[in-house]
Amino acid sequence: MWRRVASLSPMISSSSPSRSLARNQAAFGLNIRESFATEISKPEEGAKSPFITFVLGGPGSGKGTQCEKIVETFGLTHLSAGDLLRREIAMHTKNGDMILNLIKDGKIVPSEVTVKLLQKELESSNSSKFLIDGFPRTEENRVAFERIVGADPDVVLFFDCPEEEMVKRVLNRNQGRVDDNITTMKKRLKIFEALNRPVIDYYKNKGKLYTINAVGTVDDIFKQVLPIFTPFEEQLKQSRHVNPKSPLLCFPPFIILRTEKMVSIVYRPSFCYPTISSSSMKKKPRHYEQLKLKQIQDNNNNGFTSLSLSKSSPTPVLVGKQPIQRTKLEALDSVITELETSARKGITITEPEIFASLLETCYTLRAIHHGARVHRLIPAYLLRDNLGVSSKLVRLYASCGYAEVAHEVFDEMSKRKSSAFSWNSLISGYAESGQHEDAMAIYFQMAEDGVKPDRFTFPRVLKACGGIGSIQIGEAIHRDLVKEGFGYDVYVLNALVDMYAKCGDIVKARNVFDMIPHKDYVSWNSMLTSYLHHGLLHEAVHIFRLMVRDGVEPDKVAISSVLARVLSLKHGRQLHGWVIRRGMECELSVANALIVLYSKTGQLSQACFVFDHMLERDIVSWNAIISAHSKDSNGLKYFEEMQRANVRPDVITFVSVLSLCANTGMVEDGERIFSLMSKEYGINPKMEHYACMVNLYGRAGMMQEAYSMIVREMGFEAGPTVWGALLYACYLHGNADIGEVAAQRLFELEPDNEHNFELLMRIYSKARRIQDVERVRQMMVDRGLET
Repeated sequence: MWRRVASLSPMISSSSPSRSLARNQAAFGLNIRESFATEISKPEEGAKSPFITFVLGGPGSGKGTQCEKIVETFGLTHLSAGDLLRREIAMHTKNGDMILNLIKDGKIVPSEVTVKLLQKELESSNSSKFLIDGFPRTEENRVAFERIVGADPDVVLFFDCPEEEMVKRVLNRNQGRVDDNITTMKKRLKIFEALNRPVIDYYKNKGKLYTINAVGTVDDIFKQVLPIFTPFEEQLKQSRHVNPKSPLLCFPPFIILRTEKMVSIVYRPSFCYPTISSSSMKKKPRHYEQLKLKQIQDNNNNGFTSLSLSKSSPTPVLVGKQPIQRTKLEALDSVITELETSARKGITITEPEIFASLLETCYTLRAIHHGARVHRLIPAYLLRDNLGVSSKLVRLYASCGYAEVAHEVFDEMSKRKSSAFSWNSLISGYAESGQHEDAMAIYFQMAEDGVKPDRFTFPRVLKACGGIGSIQIGEAIHRDLVKEGFGYDVYVLNALVDMYAKCGDIVKARNVFDMIPHKDYVSWNSMLTSYLHHGLLHEAVHIFRLMVRDGVEPDKVAISSVLARVLSLKHGRQLHGWVIRRGMECELSVANALIVLYSKTGQLSQACFVFDHMLERDIVSWNAIISAHSKDSNGLKYFEEMQRANVRPDVITFVSVLSLCANTGMVEDGERIFSLMSKEYGINPKMEHYACMVNLYGRAGMMQEAYSMIVREMGFEAGPTVWGALLYACYLHGNADIGEVAAQRLFELEPDNEHNFELLMRIYSKARRIQDVERVRQMMVDRGLET
């Protein structure tokens, strides 16, 4: 933290002599070093302490929104203790596993752990001014921060908001949090008051607390915040020095570009630099500021060059106090464009770290087209010989669905046998795109080439194995992973459970599940979804109960999966009660599953109750409630309400609406909606929609219209659902002539479906065509459908 940048490394190949470069540095008076340095320099003597702001406030006080505005206005770096803990868990570090276990056990993460994560961010950041959100929560947090970090906050903001207002805001925000319900909200506010009040009082006594009335519009509240930072304006203007080892989320803080007459240093928009004079602060900051250094011939005329600043004043040497904000993608695009411009001028960039950093950013942002541009800039020898650069490029292409392109890069790698990383990326790319056989082929090639698989190899190849459904290959891979020492790795065993289930051996899947020593959430969810996939609802419910008993809280995905498949109203209501006790009844996916549950079990009023009390609805919600009214004309009211809510119907919506029109005999409404589908919403009718229309006309006795829909309106061959709807309509209305045509097509499309033969026999029976009945019965005997 607060580092200066040291010497200039040869980021770009140049014909200029190195001694000339050294002389240039001396003339400028500042050594410049590219940001991929491997050592962290210690803070200089007299370096200023960081500017720290704590932000406190209860849930729903609006501090999150205000934090965003503070960061945007004053350029502070935003840190959140909660986000840091979640990131540590996601990275599967030793600390992360410990934190996850504490949370699972319902224990509080020790203050020392949280503070050390904050300290790590403070020390590794390029910034010297920070906003720490929602911390400290307790007196223990505060004491630990002062002891470990050794710094006091400059400002402590407390957003004071009445309890009723906070409850109302939380219940309306619908961010998908399981604790956003009245009961748990009131508990959270009591806990906040008990734990946070001593912290608030402490900073109040020290004269550092600023209380904000958090009722009003966002802008009105922010007007109270602005004057608080005025006394600290000069401190906020202090420069932020680059830490050479700070984690590069996107790319280096600057890029050095050399030409024959000029060296340009292009800076990142997220960095703030000091200006030459106070008057230069008035200049409007730009996204990128270039420091142009002219080459001046040495007095001795010895060919050496020195660097001097442009004399125009008060133009800032570097970026002013507050750079214009850019998205990461925009900043990435600008840097790549600069590099492309340099390449066109004949400047060759040879530092692999630059390309590795850019490719990492492209991967993080899923920016495949930017990655392809970077690919074109990388020298061929670097792609061939530098494992780090080529591996990242393979991963980028593979993860974005371009497995074939990734394979081409992979084939050119000279050192691919030295690491499993690129092999894993390629296996994953093929598996994710459904090319399971290719993924398996890469794994077998990996074994042939003597590349040692790691714990990330097996989950990927097991997914591919589940895709092809080969139990024999799966068992062979199981033996391989045991041989390699991963027989008790939870990450690998979870994938093994999933593989056996997808290959159809649910017993082996359960055996592997029982072998997992310390089951995590993924373990339980893999077994749960495996039972559901095989239709073993009783076993799935049993796993669900064991999961809860062991203290692993099922998430909304797991709960929704069980609810959607429950057939028993009794079990469904028990699960609904459990959901309410956990405060999860307002979760979108859970509420959608409850609508499906109650409509399936004939509890239409209960389904409507759940729908009417949803705080948020998506297309699935509307489709579920319309489908629940498939035999009730009220479903059309929901469709009209959906349109008024400006929710765009999809293919499934129109299937549900047309079905209910057919079932309720609303021919004119059905015709209007069928026309609306293509003309207003641009949805081309599919097989299911034509089947609904045939069913609509057929049930209404409009047989010629139904038959004409098939032979004249459809732009493709009708399938069994369409001809089946017509045949059933012929049975209802005793139309033997059209019924014979429909049946003949169905006999060709579904030669083993005895229901079609029986339906035609009933049509003939109604028409008293006994000989034809016997003829069709003999056809069934000949085909082995009747003895």
